[in-house]
Amino acid sequence: MKIEIVSSEKIEKCFIKDTSGRISYVDLGKDFPLVEGWYELNIEYDGVKNEFSKIILNDVDLGEVVYTGYYQDGQGKIHQPATAVWDEGGCFKLWFHTNLGVLFERTMSCLRNGDYGKNLFTDYQFTCDLPIDIDKKYPKNIRDFFSHSDGPYWWYKKSKSLPYTEAPLPQVSKTDLIQELNNLCTHSKTVKNKDFPDQEYDIKSTHPRCIFDLPFPELDLDGFPNIAKLLNDIGMEKPLSIGVNSLAPGKYFHMHRDDDAYRRKGYQYLRGCKVFYWVLTDPSNVHFKFAKCGLLPIHKPLFVNPTEHVHSVVNQSEKTRIVLNIAGKYFEN
Repeated sequence: MKIEIVSSEKIEKCFIKDTSGRISYVDLGKDFPLVEGWYELNIEYDGVKNEFSKIILNDVDLGEVVYTGYYQDGQGKIHQPATAVWDEGGCFKLWFHTNLGVLFERTMSCLRNGDYGKNLFTDYQFTCDLPIDIDKKYPKNIRDFFSHSDGPYWWYKKSKSLPYTEAPLPQVSKTDLIQELNNLCTHSKTVKNKDFPDQEYDIKSTHPRCIFDLPFPELDLDGFPNIAKLLNDIGMEKPLSIGVNSLAPGKYFHMHRDDDAYRRKGYQYLRGCKVFYWVLTDPSNVHFKFAKCGLLPIHKPLFVNPTEHVHSVVNQSEKTRIVLNIAGKYFEN
């Protein structure tokens, strides 16, 4: 690999970071061995403002791909477009792949013509699929799913493939909410696989089949003040169903995609980031991954898109993970 940077001031040093966070310092303009994969190029501020006119990898000018990079200033604020460094503690960051065909294909697949040179964070969501190692007790395909890194992605926010968005934080007591949900969700089932005993989880729901689908139920929320307030807080006008999934310690969800939603009459209410997802217990050591997107930030409530993304969950904690799922008609619909 060879990295060259044409800049207003000479760059004395920079470093690259692999998807596991390992750092290597680079001598610019010199060939060096590098295992194939995704890396983050980091150019730190060294006391003088410095602007870059070109970044060249293996004698290929990245051209407008450089605009997928961004500057994180000394206060942690992100700036884009930005092809410069200018304050103490600041750093320019750009993801690249050692195979330039992979890099250019990824960039062209994600970004629309005309968007280069703009603030991509306005119209796109940026994610980076980073690897983690989970317990060897889990099946090989699940371990491989979590340990594989697919690198950076830019997701167009108006696309049905957007993986998730942040949801408002409901102003309710989780403890009281769980008690109300146990009373409201009168239907239940346990999902098991006899060939994989750790692939097991429990569902409680307001829907007789424990799914999201029409018709809309007539829910009487008198006596359920926390649920009623939560629905209002997240902008839910009319739920298809309200469900609670429980995953015991050491258990996991198999890799799957909720594509049976395509065949349901209520698909219009599931298309895109429409499922409210809120972990009601401590999310530590619980990992929820979407393929290509990476681990989801489950320490906060989300609207997720499980229809379009292969996903899996593992509970490596010592407590049962309880998550609330709701889908239905939002006020903006």
